[in-house]
Amino acid sequence: MPREPCITGQCGKGGPHRYPKRIKALPAMPAAPIFLTNPILRRLATAVSNPAQKKLQFVIALTAVTLVAATGCHRQYYRKQADCEANMLLDEKSSHISRPPDQALRIDVDRRSRMFNPFDLDFQPMPLDDPSSYEYMQCVDGRRGYPMWEAAGVTNTAESPDWWQFLPLDDDGVLVLNAENAVRIALLHSPEYQSELEELYLAALDVSNERFAFDTQFFGGAQTFLTAAGRSKRADGQSSTRYEVGTFSKGEHGGLSLERQFATGAELVVGVANNIVWELSGPDTQSVTTLLDFSLVQPLLREAGRDKILEGLTFSERNLLANVRAFERYRRSFFLNITTGRGFESQVNANGGPSIAINGQGFGTNGGAQGYLGLLQSQLQIRNLQENIARQTENLLILEDTLIETLTKLPESQGSGAGQILTDRLQVAQTRSSLLRSQTSLITRQATYERSVDAFLRTLGLPPYICVKLEDPVLQRFELIDRELLSRREQLADVRTKVGEFNVAMLDGARYIVDEVTGLPESEMEWNDSVAETLQGMREALKPLEEFNKTLIDDDLPRVMKDIDRFTELLEERESQNENLKKTYETEKDQICSLLNTSDVDETLFDLTELTTLSDELKDEYNKLDGRLNGYDKAIVKLEETIDRFVKDGPKDKDPKNVSRELRKEVIEASQDLLGKLADDVLSVQLIQARARSESVLLPAVDIDPATALQIARVNRRDWANARAQLVDQWRLIEVTADDLESTLDISFNGDVANVGDNPLDLRSSNGTLSVGIQWDTPITRLLERNNYRATLISFEQSKRDYYSFEDSIWQQLRAEIRQLQANRLTFELGRQAVQIAASQIQLNADIRIDKEARGQSNGPTAARDAISALNDLLDAQNSLLDIFVNYEVVRRTLDFDLGTMELTPEGLWIDPGKIDPEYLLTLSGTSDSGMIGGCNNCCLPRRRQPREPYFGLTPTATVDSGTPVEGMIFEEVIQ
Repeated sequence: MPREPCITGQCGKGGPHRYPKRIKALPAMPAAPIFLTNPILRRLATAVSNPAQKKLQFVIALTAVTLVAATGCHRQYYRKQADCEANMLLDEKSSHISRPPDQALRIDVDRRSRMFNPFDLDFQPMPLDDPSSYEYMQCVDGRRGYPMWEAAGVTNTAESPDWWQFLPLDDDGVLVLNAENAVRIALLHSPEYQSELEELYLAALDVSNERFAFDTQFFGGAQTFLTAAGRSKRADGQSSTRYEVGTFSKGEHGGLSLERQFATGAELVVGVANNIVWELSGPDTQSVTTLLDFSLVQPLLREAGRDKILEGLTFSERNLLANVRAFERYRRSFFLNITTGRGFESQVNANGGPSIAINGQGFGTNGGAQGYLGLLQSQLQIRNLQENIARQTENLLILEDTLIETLTKLPESQGSGAGQILTDRLQVAQTRSSLLRSQTSLITRQATYERSVDAFLRTLGLPPYICVKLEDPVLQRFELIDRELLSRREQLADVRTKVGEFNVAMLDGARYIVDEVTGLPESEMEWNDSVAETLQGMREALKPLEEFNKTLIDDDLPRVMKDIDRFTELLEERESQNENLKKTYETEKDQICSLLNTSDVDETLFDLTELTTLSDELKDEYNKLDGRLNGYDKAIVKLEETIDRFVKDGPKDKDPKNVSRELRKEVIEASQDLLGKLADDVLSVQLIQARARSESVLLPAVDIDPATALQIARVNRRDWANARAQLVDQWRLIEVTADDLESTLDISFNGDVANVGDNPLDLRSSNGTLSVGIQWDTPITRLLERNNYRATLISFEQSKRDYYSFEDSIWQQLRAEIRQLQANRLTFELGRQAVQIAASQIQLNADIRIDKEARGQSNGPTAARDAISALNDLLDAQNSLLDIFVNYEVVRRTLDFDLGTMELTPEGLWIDPGKIDPEYLLTLSGTSDSGMIGGCNNCCLPRRRQPREPYFGLTPTATVDSGTPVEGMIFEEVIQ
């Protein structure tokens, strides 16, 4: 590969040195003509006349030219040259693979990244140092240190100082994350992702090194010495000053030379040595010596042959190709790591080849999700728990209202009513205890969630102190009750709490007496300003109720109707998926060796008869609710007018018994009855929406069997292609190490020719030599080579076992994932039914309570526990259904990845394939075709067709090239 020469004049801004030393200019001196090979110096020498000054002028000029040439290029030039060549190699390898990357592979850091370096890459300021360690840079072992360490300044930060300005923050400075921008942010800021790119860059540099080994390499430089000798040092007894200029190199052969290694193992070295000596004082003499020599050595046995000589280059080229493939797989695993928490796979390795280790169990098959989906799952579970707490709070309010109502009728001092009051108090205590446990659990879960958010920010490459809010619609379908509608219960609970406090305040002012005729307790209440103020406070507490009811009718009910309509629209697709699930179950049940081995599933699970009428039932309930909610306006106005009348005019009868009876009936019981019925209807609206949404959730279809999945993976998985290549790499080493067992037999061809006299170009054959010979070394001592060869054979056998173990792991992986998907489809339907049953328990508890209130009966002794149990069942069912869906989605994405068919946008975002279509995926060529275009490669050799791998497909027959059909699903073809 041609390389751009290093030209001093093109070394970048600042010249060869960033801080050139100041050189004091010397006065021009005349010089006499002298033999010079450089035309510029020759013209310079002819411009002066004095012979002594002529020699001095020439010495100064030649020394100056040598110093300037010796400075070399600026470090920036070499960095850019390395970048240019590495990028070219990465682009080349990207074009050589099938399914090439859709973006250029570069290590340049984006300006918006936290990793961006704002300083000059070749002249960076010193980071802050440890104070004690810093002392050793100033003075070490009593010696002053280098004084220019801080020439570029000192920086107090290792990250870009303004990276946070590019974060997508909202007006409150909060980072709003969804799945897409989480991946984008991670690609910008993740150190792990950048390290993989840099490892790929290093692999490209290895190729550059290996290619350079077969380039013609030039070495050369110059040396100059000024030597003064005293009289005693010379035979003639005269002192002398001698100036010597000659060729020099620190290469193996010295002087000016070129070296080249050939693919056959031959090595060619050509060298030129030149030395000119002037006597500046003493004898006026000059001497010139030139020697041209060469050496060509061609091994015939050991260290000969393309198998041995090209191994380093072959491995580095194949390794870079494999690493480019590995990085493409890594990009996809990086997406899964951010979104689902799956570990990285196929990480790049510049030295030993990319990793192909896989998780044979299949990620997600053991349940649970991490990454962004895991956070969303935890967030939704917290909301479910908050809804559970809101329902328990409402249940507590109902029981407290019941207790208040009992106290208005049965004072605690009466023996017959004491038992019922104690029962009501027990139920209140049980409910409050359950509520406290749930609140404790909520605090614990929220703390765990925040810790997970901090860890996720670290995964993105961000500091954990950033305030984050997660918003993504991917799990919105599992918010079975709209957030706005959920808040209605809290709003209504606040009103009920305040009204209940005023009712308790009025009851506290009552006294109880026993009627002498009936023997029943009766309450008496004096009408006074305190009671009037309490009623006025209740009137203020009831003010939001009218607007609350209006919001329910105008905003919430239309959203519920949209959910019902959506369920109606998706009913046909739901039935189709259910029929497909039933067929899958029946197929699995009849097989001897199946994935799930299920036979005890209640087949009523597949009966969707009730769903055909569910839409009409939900609409009928919706219409009834609509009518009841519209009727609450009159009840609210009536209650407010009654309270206003009491506050303004007082009770009709001032008798304490009548006051108590009138307030209890027209205010206390009326307010509790109104709020209780309204709460029941709010619950009904929520349950209708939850039923419609739970029945509308559909799982994306995945219908594929393990054999077909394996064939798709065999063709499309990049790590499988790398596994094949690594096996061949190990096999190739057998020939390479076997070469060391052979004898050494080399043909050597050497020669040189020197000049005659003082003319450096007067090279004559009479002053030269030429030799041809053979060198042979017997393989007497080959113990180390023998052991290495045997170890290589063993390594190859191990590699073959590793390869088919790799295949087995993929078999296991795909079977586990498909099995999990099938299990999730069944358990999801079971979970859907569990949610419906748990919701119906809540509704049944409410119906039982309403029925008993209508009959004037008290709640049973287990009412509180029944309500708590129903609420906990609903919470568990909701979380279970959510867990199943999240696990299904994680495994579905994982399957797309493990089939090797996952595709990303140039931004690194997943292109959801929707339904996985095996018939289409089987038509993809994947990695089975070479990415190189044309009928021959760069060496103009025809490509050799390789034997076909074992095939696992759907068709019972297949044909080989001869057209002969081969029966069975698995066959092998071997080409001799």
